Amino acid sequence: MVRVQPASPLALRGTLVSFAGDPFVVGPDEAVRHESDGLVICRDGLIEAAGPYHDLRRELPPDIPIADYSGCIISAGFIDAHVHYVQTGVIASPGERLLDWVNDYVYPSEEAFEDEAHARAVAAFFCDTLLRSGTTTACIYCAVYPQSADALFAEAETRNMRVIAGKCMMDRNVPEALRDTAKTGYDQSRALIERWHGKGRLLYAITPRWAGSSTPAQLEAAGALWRAYPQLHVQTHIAETEEEIEFIAKLFPERKDFLDVYEHFGLVGRRTVLGHAIWFSESEFCRCHERDASIAHCPTSNLFLGSGLFRLSCAKAKARPIHVGIGTDIGAGTSFSQLASLNAAYKIAALN
Repeated sequence: MVRVQPASPLALRGTLVSFAGDPFVVGPDEAVRHESDGLVICRDGLIEAAGPYHDLRRELPPDIPIADYSGCIISAGFIDAHVHYVQTGVIASPGERLLDWVNDYVYPSEEAFEDEAHARAVAAFFCDTLLRSGTTTACIYCAVYPQSADALFAEAETRNMRVIAGKCMMDRNVPEALRDTAKTGYDQSRALIERWHGKGRLLYAITPRWAGSSTPAQLEAAGALWRAYPQLHVQTHIAETEEEIEFIAKLFPERKDFLDVYEHFGLVGRRTVLGHAIWFSESEFCRCHERDASIAHCPTSNLFLGSGLFRLSCAKAKARPIHVGIGTDIGAGTSFSQLASLNAAYKIAALN
């Protein structure tokens, strides 16, 4: 019989910061936990214990080395709620209004992701850069090409990252080279789901890019896909600029507002992550709360493109609070660092 020795623990000493609740609900004093001299003990990639150094040190054998990060903060990895890995190469492209910026920079860049080798190289750089920035989980938009999603999932898997991602579905109002169809968007997404969802720490997100780039038939197909796989996430863009809202009103005159487009096709609920929502009405905030949908606030992107100032306090109103995450929105966003994103979010909140 072979005896398998348990792995030696990994011990980290430093200032521990963790979060026990939503500061909009329980208040900042109760939400934030701070241990000036703390110890984290890990084994086999899992945290066994975290707390005051002098309380936990005695639980370790005396010969176990401790990595000393005194003076540094040890916290959980960041979660990027909205990011485009296929836009890594266009960060800081000269600013224009959103729709012109996407046409001039984003779409030409994304066409290159038809090439698998290019997709794999960018995915590797992207994943490494996220990790260097302290981000261990992300909701990620790929290109329309399924091989772009394959490349990202493969690279994330080798790094044991939590990735929630999907290929963009878009069958109108984009360059011909970036179009799928309602059927191919459904079929390709389904094949990716079967190949990657639930593999290791990988999850799939149904990803109609935004209502302006999908026909009603494609949005219906996306809704059907979610009904077939209700455990998945859905991610899309909404109400990022006033121009977008005007465009959607012309495309879907029968719908009462932007959110109603997605609601009509069964795409709003728990695990829906709506990017931006800068120009939401009170009715849209209320319906997001009722359906338990989430919003991804992307502050550096909103500032760079001049899209508007997201009203965080409105989204978190106590009468109908909404889940809000922070997204870098690379490449309109200007930094992979969520510390930079949080810095910008604070300033936007102050301006509001």
